[in-house]
Order: sequence, then structure tokens, then C-alpha cells
Amino acid sequence: GFSPEWVQYIKNSFAQITPHYTTKRMLDDYIDRFYSKLSIRSKSLNANNYAKAIEIANWKEKFVENWDKVEVLSVEQDFPRNDKIGEDYKVNIVVDTKGIDANSVQMEIVITSVDENGKTVLRDTKPFELVKTEGSVLTFSTSYCSKAAGQYKYSYRMLPKNADLPHRQDFCYVRWI
Repeated sequence: GFSPEWVQYIKNSFAQITPHYTTKRMLDDYIDRFYSKLSIRSKSLNANNYAKAIEIANWKEKFVENWDKVEVLSVEQDFPRNDKIGEDYKVNIVVDTKGIDANSVQMEIVITSVDENGKTVLRDTKPFELVKTEGSVLTFSTSYCSKAAGQYKYSYRMLPKNADLPHRQDFCYVRWI
């Protein structure tokens, strides 16, 4: 009950696709993308009597100890008139980290909108640049250009930053501004 052309099409698809989806390829991908990286990280954390693991734990403890003390001193937003597409707007945020190292904090702009079903949708994120440091007072700056028409909400978030964390969400502190 199937046309010979359709059967031939399916057989051709199997012949073209099957070599790319083998157990060996899957294992190679897992080894390359996950297991090798985790093995390297594990060796790094375990080396020198767990020196790197202790360093990360100490960093986290100091960060947590000071996180609630962080104070937002100012937020300056330069929105263009009528929020025209293609026009930059600039944002400067000044924070006093109260003991958190300047290299341990990052700032981002988060742009969302509401879709036709009423759900909030993430449209874009962009990091701020640390432009000035005066002791524990940090000035972050960014500019953002609208890429499409619509109604958008803009928020700013401050996050911990450490190159030794395996993923930026490994340490769950976020301050929304």
C-alpha cells in the first residue's frame, strides 16, 4: 500500500542519516563535550591537596558574607525619545560592593517582552562594562539599541563572576536592579 517512490525516499534517508547517529558518535560526543572536561576539572580541583577547591569555597564564603551589604548608589538611564529602533540608549550603574572584589561582580541588561499568549519572553541580554573603580565603588556602563519594534521591559541584574566556576549559574546569587 506504499508507493515505491516513498519507500525509496525513506531508504535513502536512512542511508544518508544513519552513519551520523551511531553509538560510537554519541559516545565520542559525550567524551568530548562532557567527560573529558569534567575529568580535567576534577584533576584541577583535586590537585595540591584540593587547593583550587578550597580557593573556590573561600571565595564563595567571602562573597556570601558581603552580598547583602552591596548597595546600588545610582542608576542613570538615557532613553531616546519614543524609543526609536536603531537608537542607542545608555545606562550607567554605580554600586558599592562593600568588600566584594571588583573582578567578582558582573552586571547585565535583560530585555523581555510579552508574547501573544501573555507569557514573558527573554529577548536579549548584554553585559555591562566595568568602566571605573574607586575602592569598592564600581561604575558599570552599557548601551543598548532596539532591534525590533514592540514593547519591551528592561531590567538590570548583578551576578557573581569567577572564572573557576564551571557555569555562571553554579552560584545562585542575583540582584535585580
